[in-house]
Amino acid sequence: MNILRNDEFELQISSNGTLESLVMSADPVRMNWVIDENYVKEAGYAEKDKRFGEWFANVDGEIIESANLNPSIQMIDDSSATVTYKHQRFTVQCTYSLNRNGEWEWIIECSNPQEQTITVTGFHSWFSLSYIMFRDQDVLRNMKHSCALFPHMGGDFAKFAAMRRSNGAPHLGVYSTGESIAAFGTYCSYLNRFLEQVSPSLDGMLYHRISFIEDGSSLEQSAAHDWIYRDGYAAVTLLPDEVKRWSFVFTTFKHQADFYKKGIQYGHPNWTYSPVITTEGQFVAEVELPAGTELQSVRMLTSSSEGNTIEVNHISASFQVGSNDKPNVWQAVLPMQAAGEYKLVASLDNGRTDVLVGNVLEPIKNILDARAAWLCDNFTVDNDSPRPFAFLPLSNQGESLGKLTFILMKNLLSPANKEQVAKVELSAVADVREHWFEECNFMRPKPLYGSFYRIYDFDYIAHLFYLLSRLDDSLLKMYKSETYLTWAAEVMCMRLNPDCHMEQREKEESQLVGVFILYIQDLLSDLKDRGMAQWHEQLHRLWLQFTDGLAQGSQGYQGAVTEHFYDNAGFGPTCQALCLAGLKEEAQPYSELIIANIGFSNDYRVSAPDRWWEALSFMTHSLWGGLVAGAARASYESLGDPRLLEAGYRATMAVFNCYDWHVRSTARRLLPGEAASTYSIAAPNLNMPELSRNRFGQSIFKKLDDPLFNSLFASIDRDDWDMGEELVAYLLGFGTTAYLYTDDKGKLRCVNGLLESQENGWKVTSYAAYPTRFVMVEKGLAINASKGQLMKSVLYEEGQFVPLDLTVK
Repeated sequence: MNILRNDEFELQISSNGTLESLVMSADPVRMNWVIDENYVKEAGYAEKDKRFGEWFANVDGEIIESANLNPSIQMIDDSSATVTYKHQRFTVQCTYSLNRNGEWEWIIECSNPQEQTITVTGFHSWFSLSYIMFRDQDVLRNMKHSCALFPHMGGDFAKFAAMRRSNGAPHLGVYSTGESIAAFGTYCSYLNRFLEQVSPSLDGMLYHRISFIEDGSSLEQSAAHDWIYRDGYAAVTLLPDEVKRWSFVFTTFKHQADFYKKGIQYGHPNWTYSPVITTEGQFVAEVELPAGTELQSVRMLTSSSEGNTIEVNHISASFQVGSNDKPNVWQAVLPMQAAGEYKLVASLDNGRTDVLVGNVLEPIKNILDARAAWLCDNFTVDNDSPRPFAFLPLSNQGESLGKLTFILMKNLLSPANKEQVAKVELSAVADVREHWFEECNFMRPKPLYGSFYRIYDFDYIAHLFYLLSRLDDSLLKMYKSETYLTWAAEVMCMRLNPDCHMEQREKEESQLVGVFILYIQDLLSDLKDRGMAQWHEQLHRLWLQFTDGLAQGSQGYQGAVTEHFYDNAGFGPTCQALCLAGLKEEAQPYSELIIANIGFSNDYRVSAPDRWWEALSFMTHSLWGGLVAGAARASYESLGDPRLLEAGYRATMAVFNCYDWHVRSTARRLLPGEAASTYSIAAPNLNMPELSRNRFGQSIFKKLDDPLFNSLFASIDRDDWDMGEELVAYLLGFGTTAYLYTDDKGKLRCVNGLLESQENGWKVTSYAAYPTRFVMVEKGLAINASKGQLMKSVLYEEGQFVPLDLTVK
């Protein structure tokens, strides 16, 4: 091994020229920021050709791989080394330079050693930072030795924020300072033993890949539809002795704001903008330019409704200098009245361009209305089906009931549609009870997974019964609301009581957090208010025992472990549950995991909570993206940390990509009311290239040779099987509530709404689907509309909210 050092970093370069270890000198846990090949071997994974710095190229149709070449390594001194790979048709030189303190530079050059021109259609390097879910019961290893990676692509200012999962600084920032990058993809290695009666059962890792040159062939079906990034896909012709050069600076950063602040010193503009708004809102942007640069022009690109033409709107005139004392800060506010994605291209006077990617949604109420109507219009009783009264697609997993809870929640917040309610009630009574329980006995769950049943399924079932109990009896046809309230209590008592389960797996999982946190307190309140003392006492006792267990496990972060060795479906809801129980001190450490988990980027789709299993790549997962976002928002109301509020909001709005029929950048288009549960952010997704920047459902993995996928998705033929519960989380939070807070510079900020200065205060207009609530946590201030009313806007003056726009629902 060749070792390079400076004051901040220590690198180990292998004899093959790959980066084997990247450690921050002052890091007390000595995290290796690249995937450790020793762990790869220890865990039994077979990947040997994806180490950081390994590359391959397609030159005139010939695949050239660094693994097949014998590099020469020149150690210039103890702080820099050059690795040269020579092929008769293609030469690559990589330089690792630690000459400057506090950072190091990675330089990649390719050249044509021949006397004739060559054409390079692909030149890719593995960028294998430590994105690992370790197969280790010690959750601290997954928190302190693994990172989420949030890319910023497009234009000339690519950068990557590698967030340590504990959110404990320092984190690793990587900034492009050379030629532009064409693409950023992933390959996943994993092991899932779910069917082996093992829990936790999932571990794995993502290998990231940078494409310096990409003609689109790695992305198969998606490149043709990807109007946002496809202008970067092109082959490169190299003349004899011609050289192309890419360079990156690696440095540490403390937090999200520091990541962008550091980018300025490497020539990167620093943007603050509204990545997702509705057609009722306004696009707001602010950009701080590096010293010595000027904003030359700004264009807004959108795709036509058919997706075959790009419309360009010049908006330079909308950008004005923010103030005389900050001449390098420019601001813009403009309406965006047409729904659809946009690409903002800012050109600087130095010839370089920067890119923002965002989305304009229909008013979200329209999206919800269309979704509920589509689900109910596509429900029919099918007597030839093994489950004639089920909403399709069929699944044994409780997540598939989210569509039913969404329909009920929507009908509780708006004038009820009797036909929609009747269809859900029929399915709940005639399908759910029959399918998940022996003889409809809630104490006898069916082992639907062969030898076991899944505890998490009962969270969705109890939620369905509870929402039925919230409806007026005049809307119910089969049972009274009190009966459904009893059923909800009975299912939850069975779910939370370890003594109700025979097998160890079920006993242990009964003490893991789940989506029941969305309604457990309301369920307890309703049981008490309706005089059901026995059920209230039993469930309340189990809830206190459960939260006591969460509190005891909080120091060891046990709530971060579920069926997966590290899971935002664990630590997100655990944080929310502890806040519900008033255990703020125990909740706060989990809130740091949420903040590190939710993405930030120049592309709104990267703002999802980081998760990889359902796509085998980092992705937006509608269900758990929405639920973790909801947990961030709910936890903010208890903990008061604006980072949770901002992260929760940008993640929530990213999830609507899975429902948005105006999106034209994906191969999978949606009709109004349709949905697809997953969006794969990476391009390419090397496990399944057709998923690159595309929407899909997990049933697509049936084609893979994996018995787990075949078992879980054998009967699923639609893309939306596990969707809906995240919309309930939205309706419980941002679906009704807009927030004000004061940032660390003393500026008033609005989340989920528009803030407009008035002569006597500030007008706040909510973007919520059913606006009924405005909150300012730091002042303990809240205003709620009366029952049956909507409140679209308020005036904030002299520390009080005054309603402005009240209407009847």
